[in-house]
Amino acid sequence: MSQDGAQGRYAGGSVANGRYQLRDLLGEGGMASVYLAYDSALDRQVAIKTLHTELGREQSFRERFRREAQAVAKLSHTNIVSVFDTGEDTLDGAVMPYIVMEYVEGQPLGSVLATDIQQYGAMPADKALKVTADVLAALEVSHEMGLVHRDIKPGNVMTTKRGVVKVMDFGIARAMQSGVTSMTQTGMVVGTPVPLPEQALGRAVDARSDLYSVGIMLFQLLTGRLPFDADSPLAIAYAHVQEEPVAPSSVNRSVTPAMDALVARALRKNPNERFPSAAAMRDECLRVLSAARPVRR
Repeated sequence: MSQDGAQGRYAGGSVANGRYQLRDLLGEGGMASVYLAYDSALDRQVAIKTLHTELGREQSFRERFRREAQAVAKLSHTNIVSVFDTGEDTLDGAVMPYIVMEYVEGQPLGSVLATDIQQYGAMPADKALKVTADVLAALEVSHEMGLVHRDIKPGNVMTTKRGVVKVMDFGIARAMQSGVTSMTQTGMVVGTPVPLPEQALGRAVDARSDLYSVGIMLFQLLTGRLPFDADSPLAIAYAHVQEEPVAPSSVNRSVTPAMDALVARALRKNPNERFPSAAAMRDECLRVLSAARPVRR
């Protein structure tokens, strides 16, 4: 989502019988807008994700969306953006589902990466490993609750002004899939989750699928680019199923063999060959990070 700070379509409006007053537009994407809002009941700032009205037309989607929001609200962790409330309201005559979330004062990981690319060509490896370990800490909690994120990428990770990593949009990808047929018929762009080899082959997605997405993200942080590029989404999906990614060190010579091995294991086509859990991958991230740091005398 672009963080443009512009006035959104609903800025100045409110939802939930006036409790949440929508203020500045924080970002906008293919399926939702995010507003800075004021919670008048609890006297605090919150962020409200308002889904575009095309998504609110189907009762089945709204019900799935509500259930996913309830599941995410049970997650409590430093590295997860908290969900406080969910509901639906009518704006401009259309039903609009919304989620009330913790307001994170900071910037998306994608913006942090863009700055690092300008300065260094990629994110410094120690920083990339630390960010990845924090994302995995969030996933460890969600996986224990049976919740697979399905769309880990820099755009769904925030960093606060103090450098705290916050993963957001848990459950959104799953909710989106419940209404994908009707939404495709409206011609709406519903987002671009990272293609997963198992999804392309029609197989079940589980916690190890998130670890593949984390591997893609870590590759991107270490090199400044994605491992696969092609002219169409279908060709990219094919690459994820059939092609082996290059080693990050072939793009960025400061990447160590241990970092290459970490990424390679996360990106195995067969989920059984990946790390068995987010905790196991996080442990390896921290081990590689520790080994990469110079010993101080």
